[in-house]
Amino acid sequence: MKKRINHALVLFVIFGSLLEALGQTTTHLFDYDSSTERAASVVQRLEIDSVTTFEKVVLDGFDSKIPFYHYINKRTNKNNYVILLHGLGDSKEDWIYPSEPYLDWSKNTTAIKDSLVSLGYNIIIPDVKFHGERSYELGFRPPEDLPPGFSKNEEDSIIFETLVTSTVKDLRIIMDYIQNSNNNSDLSFNVIGYSLGGNLAILLSIFDNRITSIVGCVPPVNLPARDLEMLDWPEKIKQAQMNITPMTHAKNQKTPTLLLMGKKDFFANESEVSGFFEKVSTEEKKLKYFDAGHILPNTYKVDAIEWITQHNNP
Repeated sequence: MKKRINHALVLFVIFGSLLEALGQTTTHLFDYDSSTERAASVVQRLEIDSVTTFEKVVLDGFDSKIPFYHYINKRTNKNNYVILLHGLGDSKEDWIYPSEPYLDWSKNTTAIKDSLVSLGYNIIIPDVKFHGERSYELGFRPPEDLPPGFSKNEEDSIIFETLVTSTVKDLRIIMDYIQNSNNNSDLSFNVIGYSLGGNLAILLSIFDNRITSIVGCVPPVNLPARDLEMLDWPEKIKQAQMNITPMTHAKNQKTPTLLLMGKKDFFANESEVSGFFEKVSTEEKKLKYFDAGHILPNTYKVDAIEWITQHNNP
């Protein structure tokens, strides 16, 4: 009898430790020390017009410096912010300057930024970790080679996990900076993210309750988890990739969410998107499909801007 009790106790301890480990993974994965004092420098400042000021800010982030663009808007007395997040392999410049090879797409991202400014929103545009001015952190390697489906490499997958978790922490630190700069903790933060940026928007809104609304443009909601099926990797490595996959946390998504998807998008098929959408717990959610792949047609920007304005009073 005593043996059985001991076995049961051991199993209970092991199971409890496993739950605790999983809890730490999912609960604390995107946490940071908000009490840490972080240096910030405005390295460029330009008065675009009488009501718009452009700043380039460099801020001490979670594990490296974060360069981001900050548009300060004086058109209204509202302090509503929109964070614009680029996709894998892109940079913050895509929201500023149209460029090849996706000229129509990049014209749209620029139009989104310009339209939001004209509507009275303040804008934050950062470089995701390992991207743009932060590419030196990856030794200037292309970050689009990191996800498991491309690299098939365990070490690269660990780096990709860092890309996601550190960026979410950095975004939270940027919001702290904005609140402190405005001496106001009651600001409205919204997020529009394209592709990887959409995944980051979802994860940020799940793990930070300061987000008012989000727009995910073609977010690959079941990546990188989907790619793990073809890889014979240790469970610990696989679990780490599951933890940065939005599908894993869908039931905890309570922020008003708009998903703009392409019917022929290889990175997010309709079954995956529907599964994610059904799990999202908020009633303020909307899913819209376009007859497109991973590059959405011109009209998507109208839907994105309308969703933000529905949930704010600029």
